[in-house]
Amino acid sequence: MRDITALHPELQEKAALLKEACGKQGIFILFSECLRTRAEQDALYAQGRTVPGNIVTNAKGSTYSSQHQWGIAVDFYIDMDVDGDGDKKDDAFNNATGLFERVGAIAKSIGLRWGGDWTSIKDRPHLYLPDWGSTASRLKQQYGTPEQFMQTWKDGKVTVEAVQQVNKVSPNGYERTQFIMEVQAATGSKVDGKAGRETIGNTVTVSASENRKHPVVVPLQKRLNSLGHDCGSVDGIAGPKFTAAVNSYQKNVLSYKNLDGEITAGKKMWKSLLGML
Repeated sequence: MRDITALHPELQEKAALLKEACGKQGIFILFSECLRTRAEQDALYAQGRTVPGNIVTNAKGSTYSSQHQWGIAVDFYIDMDVDGDGDKKDDAFNNATGLFERVGAIAKSIGLRWGGDWTSIKDRPHLYLPDWGSTASRLKQQYGTPEQFMQTWKDGKVTVEAVQQVNKVSPNGYERTQFIMEVQAATGSKVDGKAGRETIGNTVTVSASENRKHPVVVPLQKRLNSLGHDCGSVDGIAGPKFTAAVNSYQKNVLSYKNLDGEITAGKKMWKSLLGML
């Protein structure tokens, strides 16, 4: 999730300082991944293992091994038109000119550490507070769970807000960020919880007659159910109830006149579900 106010107070302050310091050097950044839920971490861990894609993390959500789960890490991206094509969106992770190294150096100068210095899985967008080392091991030993750790933040005053952000989901417990990450994992996109050009470009047409058992059907069923469009049980099959749910969404959300029961690759319904409209 992107709510920076759910992070450790010291990291919030340093993130603001970093953004200002980078701007003074003509580098403009924004922040993406902040506090991460267990479900989001598990979705990342599944990439390259049980779902298509490249392995991007060694940390399972259930082990609390990611710094993001403890609120001491934040990821950044470039908010600039690096390649000069008039579009900033395709340059969020463009390191052709070494911008990530420059941001990493600035971050270290104000007391943060940079994931680009790691050797096992180099993580250039990743920044973290160094107080507990380069892993979550010390935090796990000392506090057990992120919730217990959060109780120490400003005498626990941040805890309620932070925990609420971790658990902030739709009525049926399935938030958009989680949906995006599972779609990305199912379609071989980079799993970062941000729906952009790659994510929409890798979507597939799903209907009762096309890709009806594609891995992406599961997150689609979960998302439609959470939004009140009844797909029935989440079985990974685009059957009659799936078609009815798609038609319901098209009629009531998108105001389609011609309902086709199909989520067409790269088109309006996909963009709407992904929050890109």
